[in-house]
Amino acid sequence: MGGNGIAFDWFRGWAQFTLLVYIGLIVLTIYLMVSTIRFLKNKTQNDKELLLKLDELIRIKSQD
Repeated sequence: MGGNGIAFDWFRGWAQFTLLVYIGLIVLTIYLMVSTIRFLKNKTQNDKELLLKLDELIRIKSQD
């Protein structure tokens, strides 16, 4: 029993390690997706504001 118990404990430890790696990869993927979506939303808003300011500058410059 002693030899089999050690082998079984090693296998269980390896299985738990791989499970943690898979869970970690899933969590990392979700985190990266959320971060990317937030970044793109902020970028879109900043781009809209920049275009409005450029339009205003063009309007002011064309009045001169």
